[in-house]
Amino acid sequence: MEIILIPQFNGTASAEDIIKTAQVAARVCYSESDIEGLFEEPYKEGLVKGRLLKGGHHSPFEHKHLTFYMRDIPKILAMVLNNERQCDVSEKSARYTKMKLGGEQQALYDKWLVRFEEIISHEYPEKDFPRMYITGSDKKTPLTKLAQENARYMTSVFTPTKMVHTVNARQINFLMQTFEEYIFKRGKIGNDFEKKLASAMDEFVQQTQTFKIENLENQTDRHLSMFRETPVEEHFSEVYATNYLLSFAGLAQAHRHRTIQYSMQTPGLTAIRGFFVPEIVNGTLMHNEWLADLKKVAEVDYPQAQLVAVSEIGTLRDFRSKCLLRLDSHPQYEIMKNTLATAEKYGKSKPEVLDWIKPKCKQGRKCAEPCIIGPNRALERIV
Repeated sequence: MEIILIPQFNGTASAEDIIKTAQVAARVCYSESDIEGLFEEPYKEGLVKGRLLKGGHHSPFEHKHLTFYMRDIPKILAMVLNNERQCDVSEKSARYTKMKLGGEQQALYDKWLVRFEEIISHEYPEKDFPRMYITGSDKKTPLTKLAQENARYMTSVFTPTKMVHTVNARQINFLMQTFEEYIFKRGKIGNDFEKKLASAMDEFVQQTQTFKIENLENQTDRHLSMFRETPVEEHFSEVYATNYLLSFAGLAQAHRHRTIQYSMQTPGLTAIRGFFVPEIVNGTLMHNEWLADLKKVAEVDYPQAQLVAVSEIGTLRDFRSKCLLRLDSHPQYEIMKNTLATAEKYGKSKPEVLDWIKPKCKQGRKCAEPCIIGPNRALERIV
């Protein structure tokens, strides 16, 4: 066996490079020539524009991948991109980095960052949880990371972030097309959320036009997977479908599980479905203050704590994988509790699911990172 890396034909990513790669990939299917000979063939317009593009044979265009660095992309647009599962993503973490916002949201973030450091250290003192206070390679303790993760609930889901996003050429054309449709339908007559998102999508489309290929359009009734108008019909068997409320931040974490489908109903201002309240705050003297601060943000913006109506569709096997990754002490608290609730509901129809409600180390599997709180309290933790 010999494996050959196909090069970029003109030394850089471009529409020309995408077309040439697609031509070579298509020719492999029926040509007697080997790959070296296909590299040397001239451009075949009839093949590319006729049989491939106009004929709807678009899969050869998936062989070329483009890697973008996106600076100051709104978090919600990053979520829309990440929810389309044909991608690879490395995104700035709100757990490992401190948010820099400015204005009132910065003040609220800084205020709650200090609060969470105090209440987490009180609930999990160093004498009982020494790993909570060990400085890691990034010079931050788990306590600091947890405080940052919880304080970011105060920030807008339109907060600028940064990420590296890799996507194939066919998919980038699908994104441009569906973004243009969203802009046309929602950019003027949509609610405030839709108009703001449409504006961000327009910036995306303008900056990716270089890679637009004529006739490389969506051939199916496929749309952006992020949004749906109504809940799914709940069902639990070899496949399952369920609905629940989850914060923007929780959804951003959940849909990293790309074998499972997630969608949400479009939200509005004032957060009519309420806010996520961290369990470590719930029922304390700070509970009302938490809600009051979020209401201030929700009057004019969309805080990441805002609850949205989410639908989840997957298979039993995929949910098994989700349980192994989410029912542990490492994932953010909200997604752990959400996965636990779904598992308990699923277990009523599929009893084997109930055996998955425990950390992976109690199922004979090893965690890649040291346990901070310990397996016995992994599902009972409040942060």
